[in-house]
Amino acid sequence: MRFDFDIEQIGGAYRAAVEPRDLVDPAIWTGAALHVDSVSGDDGNSGLGTQDGDFASAKRTIHAAFTAGNATGAAYRVLVKAGDYAEAAFTRNGNDEPNQPVAVIGWDGPLRYRAGPFDVVWNDAGGTYTATESSVRRVFRCDLLTAEGHYTELSEAADVASCAATQNTWVHDGTVLHVNVGGAPGAGDIAVIRSFHGARFMTHDKDFYLENVHCEGGISGALHFDAVAARNIVGVNCSFRYSAPSNPTALQDAARVRRTDGLVAFFDCDASGGAKDGWSFHEDGTAGMHVLLQDCSGWRNGFSTATSCNGFTSHDGVRAILLGGDFGLSRNGTEVHVIQSTETWAAGCRTVARDVDGTSVAFKCSNDALMWLQDCAGDAAGQAENYALQANAGTVFTRGFAALAGGVDVTSGGSVTLF
Repeated sequence: MRFDFDIEQIGGAYRAAVEPRDLVDPAIWTGAALHVDSVSGDDGNSGLGTQDGDFASAKRTIHAAFTAGNATGAAYRVLVKAGDYAEAAFTRNGNDEPNQPVAVIGWDGPLRYRAGPFDVVWNDAGGTYTATESSVRRVFRCDLLTAEGHYTELSEAADVASCAATQNTWVHDGTVLHVNVGGAPGAGDIAVIRSFHGARFMTHDKDFYLENVHCEGGISGALHFDAVAARNIVGVNCSFRYSAPSNPTALQDAARVRRTDGLVAFFDCDASGGAKDGWSFHEDGTAGMHVLLQDCSGWRNGFSTATSCNGFTSHDGVRAILLGGDFGLSRNGTEVHVIQSTETWAAGCRTVARDVDGTSVAFKCSNDALMWLQDCAGDAAGQAENYALQANAGTVFTRGFAALAGGVDVTSGGSVTLF
């Protein structure tokens, strides 16, 4: 076995017997610690402290800490004081990436990054409220949450008059953003997602660890690893949401990892509100990706004209383990969809499919993929065809699988058997 750790069942929950920090280069934990403080920091400071958590000489932006850490020529940590980091503060809009093994950690609380402002001054325009915000891609209400605790998206109106006539809509008129939420929004009530990159790492090819990192927006995804690399990527207590495409024909996932030969592991993380998929894993010509998701989730993925949107999907020859967690309410797709020659074991997972394209599918196994479902539950309803489980040429093995709503469908030579 390439990555050797035990899976335990404690009560009704499945857990990997592993310490997440042990999965990345140990030099990260003994290397330099660069500190970042969005309020009191200064990018002219060294970023170094007398000990971890000493922010007296903190930098102001995360990308400035990357630049300083890279200059050491060795593994390092970026300790980010809990707070809000907006627009270009993460990677300078994709221009400054780490080039060493690195950890990015929200210190004493969540690091919140948004591809847009956190506070907006609104002006009464009679029927709508306006702000001068350019390159707006998606707009959400922060003061009105979904049942899963996520922001509620506003619909884009055709014009200003339509926006004024329809509550919970927005429209962009030149450089002026109009919103109608039925009253005056507070400064922090609206999440304006602009045309900035999220946590985008296109060249970094070494171990990467994230903890307490929460990203909103991103034209290439809220989280996106793309480089051909032999390395491990680990995330703990993070969220990646509301990716917003710069081009409506190039919709991007909330969290996407490609071309990584190694272990990609996330613990207690969420990928929701993506323009396309929530969690998306592709080898794309680089074999060897192994994925572990423990107690992770993906809800309400799919935006605008996007099709085939999934809460979780793996492609090519990816090997994946899903322990616990839930996925649901994707637009025009499947909640957990494994494709091509992937092999996936899911234990204790729950999916809720309520699609809009005529067919709701909770779990789906396609092509030559193999899927094992152990103590999982599929709930598919609301459409003309509803499948808690569909084997579309793929091979599925079940143990303790519950079809809470919807049937089991076998097509194109697929199969579903007990194990």
